[in-house]
Amino acid sequence: MRKILVTGASGLVGTRFLELYPNKKKIVTPNEKELDVTDLEKVKSYFANNDIEAVINFAAYTDVGAAEKQRDDKNGICWKINVEGVRNLVSSIDKDKTRFIHISTDYVFPGSKEDPGPYKEDHEVGNDSNKLTWYGYTKAEGERAVMEELGNKAAILRLIYPVRAKFSEKMDYLRKPLMLFDEGKLYPMFKDQQVSFTFIDEIYSALSIILKNKSTGIFHSSSRNTTTPYDAISYLIEKARNKKEVVRGNSIDEFLEKVDNPVRYPKFGGLQVEDTEKKLDMKFSTWKEIIDMLI
Repeated sequence: MRKILVTGASGLVGTRFLELYPNKKKIVTPNEKELDVTDLEKVKSYFANNDIEAVINFAAYTDVGAAEKQRDDKNGICWKINVEGVRNLVSSIDKDKTRFIHISTDYVFPGSKEDPGPYKEDHEVGNDSNKLTWYGYTKAEGERAVMEELGNKAAILRLIYPVRAKFSEKMDYLRKPLMLFDEGKLYPMFKDQQVSFTFIDEIYSALSIILKNKSTGIFHSSSRNTTTPYDAISYLIEKARNKKEVVRGNSIDEFLEKVDNPVRYPKFGGLQVEDTEKKLDMKFSTWKEIIDMLI
């Protein structure tokens, strides 16, 4: 049996993919000693010694705040995983026999007034590191590495704030504010920031179709509409805790005046999914429907 290699399988999204994928025997999830994506020779050796049908690359350095401390450092771990790691993978696979599905992020876009979202699948990713977070810039460089090496043979799936019902190892965009509310520590939420978020089970659905149909191109996984952090968390707390009008609001504009790095907090974000829905013949949920399902 040819195998599906899943990198980054221990993370927030990768673990849920493994939970839901029915044919567990077909999946391989090597640890870092078995497959260090930052080591080109080890990557080449792994593919030479394993019959891999498809790669789903969840592996990424995703700590946005810690990544900012590595800005412009191409020896830093963020660059090594998100850029060099991707280059190593795509240059080592058999391009005629192994499909490559790369997981990316909305952070490849600036979310700025000059270039606002929600972004379509064919929107050009950012190429100016001064207008993106360092995490976002490295992910954009990773996308470019995929396209330069594989072109129309690859699939790229962008996610935005993935959420799930349970995962003890890491909080997400909804469970963290809910936890803070329960502890009486919830901070004010932005009323004027545009966001969307992704139900991880729908990420799995999209990946399943991409795998089954051998789909290529660029895809998005996101709620079908955008919201604000204030509206989303207010709705979450009302539905989950039966509490209304308990969330305090504030303005992202006022907040950005006080921070050193404004690009760290995109104001006009969000991903569009209409083209992905047509290509994959599926429907994503609205943000309210996602919260309802999680509850």
